[in-house]
Formats: sequence, C-alpha cells, structure tokens
Amino acid sequence: MKTLLVRGYGPEDRIRLEDAAIPEPSAGQVRVRVRACGISFVDLLLARGGYQVRPPTPFVPGSEFSGVVDALGDGADGRLRLGDRVCGTRMGAWSEYICIPQSLAFGLPPQADLIEASVLLAPYLTSLYALRSRAQLSPGETLLVLGAAGSVGHAAVQLGKILGARVIAAASTDTKRSSALAAGADAVVDTTGDWKAAVKALTAPGGVDVVYDPIGGDATDAAFRTLAWGGRHLMVGFAGGEIGVLKSNLSIVKGASLVGVDARQAGERTPALMHALRTEVLALHGQGRIRPLVSHVLPVERFDEAAEKTNDRAGFGRVVFTFDDGARQDP
Repeated sequence: MKTLLVRGYGPEDRIRLEDAAIPEPSAGQVRVRVRACGISFVDLLLARGGYQVRPPTPFVPGSEFSGVVDALGDGADGRLRLGDRVCGTRMGAWSEYICIPQSLAFGLPPQADLIEASVLLAPYLTSLYALRSRAQLSPGETLLVLGAAGSVGHAAVQLGKILGARVIAAASTDTKRSSALAAGADAVVDTTGDWKAAVKALTAPGGVDVVYDPIGGDATDAAFRTLAWGGRHLMVGFAGGEIGVLKSNLSIVKGASLVGVDARQAGERTPALMHALRTEVLALHGQGRIRPLVSHVLPVERFDEAAEKTNDRAGFGRVVFTFDDGARQDP
C-alpha cells in the first residue's frame, strides 16, 4: 500500500510517499481502505516539527479521512459491515489502509460524497461544539465569524445560520467574502479596512453577541471590542500565526467572556457530549444542510502540490488528496 511518512524533523526532511505492508485489523478493529484525506495547516505544522506535540519519528501524519470498510477484526459487533462508507479523525490517517477501533469509524449513507466526508468532522464538530456548547448561541443573536473563508470559519457560518443567528463574516478578499455569503452569511466585512468600525455599524446600538475567532493576533483585541454586554468571545485557534493579547479590563467594561475551545480535550473529558454532536454533524451533512468547501482534489502522488496549496494564505476551501484513481481530481 501507499503511505505518507515523516522520517525526521531535520531541515532536509519532508513528508515522503513510500510503500508499506497492508495492516491486519486486531480484535475490535476495522480496516478502512482510505479513499480521501484532508490536509490542514495543523497537520503540516505537526509533520514538520513545529507543533506543540512532536511524535517520535518515523510516523504517519494526517488526521482526517474517508473510505470504505474492507476487513473486520475479531469481535466486531456488526455495527459496520464490509463495503460500508465511513469517515473519521485519527492521528496517522494518511495511509491507503488504516486499522482503527470500530468506535472511531463513523458510518455514512451509501450515496455520501467521500471527498466532502474526508473534511467534514474536524471543522464542523469543532464549530458546533464552540457555538452550542461553549457560547450557547441562541436564535436571534449576532455572530461575528473571523476567517470566514477558512475551514472552521466556513463551518461556523453555516452552523450559525442553522442555530438561528444573524451571521457577519469577516474576510480579506472579494472572493472570500462572496464565498461566505454563499455559505449563508447575512453580511460581510473587509478585514483589509477598518472592519471593527464596520462591524459596530452593522450591530449598533448593541454589538456582537458571539465572536468566533480562529485567527488570533491583533484581530482578537479588535473583535473583542465589538462585543455587546454579556458577549462571548470564542478562542478557537491562531491561524494568523500570533497569540493575541487582551486588556483584562475589557471583560469588566463589557461584562464579556473569553471562552476557550478545544474539541480534542472535550472529546477526552466529555465523550458522550462529543458523540452526540458528531452524530448531529453527520445527520446535517446527510440532509444536505452543511457542505464543506473543497477547492482542490489531487492524487496522493501530487502531495507536495497539495501541501503547497494548503499553505497558500490567498487560497480558501479545503485541499483533499486521494488514494483512489477513480475519484474526481484537479487536472
């Protein structure tokens, strides 16, 4: 089988496509023939040794996948059968075949698009957990989404509308803002200008109820200042490359809260909650109410090109690579 491998963290090391033996599922596992994998900025950061966690080398990177069950280990309870379409998130996803506990393979309808499914769970589960469980976003409230053309931002725009909010999307280009409007945003602001003033004008006289912030840096302070009394600022990540600094008196002046979002820890600490949210995400996708935005689909042999497109800050939408020659792909 084909697999992507990191052999070291030195300056000349990179993610390499190699051949490996097809694994056999252990008791309680299923083997998935992987058809498609998503690439995220965090995946690449971890693979290059720049993340807060550094797995011992060599290791298979990646975290998002979709595919078809092709073998069952002893003790499989019948929840999944051979030929079932599944998706999931796990470390070491970037291999043509993976063996995982049955509980980590989530069934999809027979007609499910495996390209979309490969980039479904991570952004939408994070965003639903953030908006519903952490911010308790209510119908009629105003939601400001920073980085609205990114994967989690795009998910937050769609889910914010489903939860009944008025959604304002912040993005840096006309194309990205048009994408946010197509995803359901009620209004957009240009982050290359005085977007804080624009948001305040759109939400006068009250302000924003919830900020969804995967960007960090200076944007965090500016967005916090748009909050209404009792507002909640969701700190999701730092895609901008810097950790923002807030003056603590702002939380008193606005009666507002800075709320951390860590879906990974939530999965470990509150598994029942995250299972319920994951089930809801899969149902919403099955109903056609949410759709990941996929910008490029490339074969695994063009992984370096796919990684380059993922790192392109001017681009938007998810980059997916496939192990399936029959999958739809970029020319």
